Amino acid sequence: MMHHFGFPMLRRLRRCRRGSAAAEMALVAPILAALLFGAFDVANGVAMKLALEEAAERTAELATAPGTVLTTYASFRNEVIAAYGSPYRTASVDNWLECNGTRNAAFNGTCPAGQQIARYMAIRIDAEYVPYFNLGGVFEGNGPNGGYITAGDAVVRIQ
Repeated sequence: MMHHFGFPMLRRLRRCRRGSAAAEMALVAPILAALLFGAFDVANGVAMKLALEEAAERTAELATAPGTVLTTYASFRNEVIAAYGSPYRTASVDNWLECNGTRNAAFNGTCPAGQQIARYMAIRIDAEYVPYFNLGGVFEGNGPNGGYITAGDAVVRIQ
């Protein structure tokens, strides 16, 4: 029978469970941290999206309020910017006239007799969300600062 030096010690180590929880935690902790930080970034991105949507919808409601009908709706661009209240990339207001469902260029124009008239206004504002934890570019978006462009928009029928 041949005895190898050290085998009894390896058998004892294999049966010993002290420290296994620490070793397992060392393996799992980075994954849990990445999930936690990822969830934090997703939640902040969703909060930004909701704030943009709310600003656009609030401006659309203002456009339909009594006494706000103007010859031009361009001033509502400033309203959506003020409603958002944070740095933004672009904000725009578009309005158009539809005659029987066909878009016309002139908002203040008229439709031929007998056609259904509808006037619309579309509000859009977008901003870039740059993740706090992009893990060295892993979560880099297509925005100018490496973030994700998210937008809020609303369409309202004026007439």
